[in-house]
Amino acid sequence: MNKPQPTFLLTEAVNRLLSESDLPASLTIEQCASALAMSMTSFRRKLTLEETSYKLIQSKFLNELCVTALLTMQSKIDDLAIKLGYSERATFERAFRQKFGITPSQFRELSLMTSVENNYLKLTEIAENMPPMPGSCKQLLQEKDQGNLDLQRVLNIVGKDVVFSGRIMGQASKAIYGRTPKTLQEAISRNLGIGTVVNFAIVYAVKDALQEHVEKVIIEQYSQAFLLAPKLFQRLRKLLSADIKFDIALTEQVLVFSLLGIFLLSHKSTYKHELVLYSLQGIEDLQSLNEHIRESMAISLYGASSLMLSLWHLDASLVKHIGHLDKVSHSGTKGSEQDELILFMLSCLYFAAAGHNDFSVLEQKAELLHIQNFSEIKQLLADLN
Repeated sequence: MNKPQPTFLLTEAVNRLLSESDLPASLTIEQCASALAMSMTSFRRKLTLEETSYKLIQSKFLNELCVTALLTMQSKIDDLAIKLGYSERATFERAFRQKFGITPSQFRELSLMTSVENNYLKLTEIAENMPPMPGSCKQLLQEKDQGNLDLQRVLNIVGKDVVFSGRIMGQASKAIYGRTPKTLQEAISRNLGIGTVVNFAIVYAVKDALQEHVEKVIIEQYSQAFLLAPKLFQRLRKLLSADIKFDIALTEQVLVFSLLGIFLLSHKSTYKHELVLYSLQGIEDLQSLNEHIRESMAISLYGASSLMLSLWHLDASLVKHIGHLDKVSHSGTKGSEQDELILFMLSCLYFAAAGHNDFSVLEQKAELLHIQNFSEIKQLLADLN
């Protein structure tokens, strides 16, 4: 992967203006351009070069302002309502409750339930005490690590696990993978591929291990999103206007596993699992969610995923790259083209799994990333809901 590029200078300047404004929700694009002594044409063009827009920056800023203010006690709820563009507190509370499922005051109370340090220790304890992976999954990983995983070996391992065989046949029958397979060999060799089968084995193993400890709607929706990742990646490569070179095997792993930490963070034994559930319901932007998790639980979403993967002894290069994406996402620097596209795909998977339905922000981001016919991706994601 390429090294990260310089910081988003204009994006930072816009965020600074928003943070200095008493009414950031009312700050117009014209006012912002004028404050920076730029014409509207130049302002829009330079933001496009940073693969963003004023609408995207302002929307993200307001979302983060809302959650951060509630978590850190920075603002009274009455003052926060005005900053967010609401005429009065009652209007803000109604909108917040409609989106998050609870009032702003209740959200704030959940965030203060325990210290972030104690919460981190609890998360580590839960991860360390997860059940071992099933035999078929363990065998697949061992053979892969030893370089012995060919088609026949996969068939021998998977064929002995009736439940997993059925799951593989079901996944391989989806139209995007080609003709409906008649045998397990066709499903693996023609439709899915060995790498995807190993990835799916891990997803199903985690799902089965945690299904009694995570709300059913979370375990089902997010598992389906992780299983959808290879299709999304395949579709996106066809829709790119430029030929971007990916490490296909590694990228597929990153897409399948980067959000796995949601299961750990929403585990019923964590001190703040209710806060996570309401956050997943209300926060539409993945980067904002990650920053909120980092602030309230002393670990990022990607960090939680890496913790689980490390304890199950998954490929170190995978864990390293998830850490790299976390750094790019958190630092405000621009990653490589591959990084930005992977983060976009992860945003799509999260958005669909969480059940959000206003795709306008993702559609605008897709346009900035030169992804053609976003409607095809939207239709693919809509299948989860």
